[in-house]
Amino acid sequence: MKKLIVILAVLAFGGTTAYALDMSNHVGFGAWAGGNMSLNGSYSADDNLSDVVGLFAFPAVELKYVVMDKAAVAVNFGYGYMPMKDEKKEEMGDRFKDITPALNLPYVTLNGTFNFGPMMKAEDNKLNPFLTAGAGMYMWYFSANERTEKLAAPADPSEEFKATNLGINFGGGVEYFAMEQLAVFGRVNYHMVMMKDEDKFGADFGNQGFLMFGAGVTYYIPTKTE
Repeated sequence: MKKLIVILAVLAFGGTTAYALDMSNHVGFGAWAGGNMSLNGSYSADDNLSDVVGLFAFPAVELKYVVMDKAAVAVNFGYGYMPMKDEKKEEMGDRFKDITPALNLPYVTLNGTFNFGPMMKAEDNKLNPFLTAGAGMYMWYFSANERTEKLAAPADPSEEFKATNLGINFGGGVEYFAMEQLAVFGRVNYHMVMMKDEDKFGADFGNQGFLMFGAGVTYYIPTKTE
């Protein structure tokens, strides 16, 4: 039984197949957009961040290199934006009456991707399910109006309500190759950002988790010619 498992693992992960898509040695230029939302993490003693800011849109771009048919590395640049909920503004009184506070979440990540498409046994296969995980830097801040003026930090008003923090992300999705080198895809990613800083933001503001989901396109260009 152990020998059979080893043989199957070698065939699945080590070999190549003529049945599925192979974007090996291709560079992919991608762009996608969708929704982003706070999923978990405390904002104060009484509220989670999801009680304070709502669902909104984000754009992102990606530069990907497919090392082999089943594996790729990618750099992602994105910009999350989550406005404060109207009911929360009302609770906070006149100080927030004439401003439009929001959480801004620019980020850059380096991800690895595992492609399942090359394992699908069909000569005309155009689908590539994938899983992805990585880490990056998140240059987040709370703005008072649009994306400019910063809010003061809750525990230290002499500081701005912002930081640059390390975060990790993981997720997955599926590509559909509408043309030989052009794919459309849907994708979901969970981001955990290490935002906690008691000196600036207080003991109750914690690390934050965000969910990003959307769709986009990737165009692949070969780096080698036969």
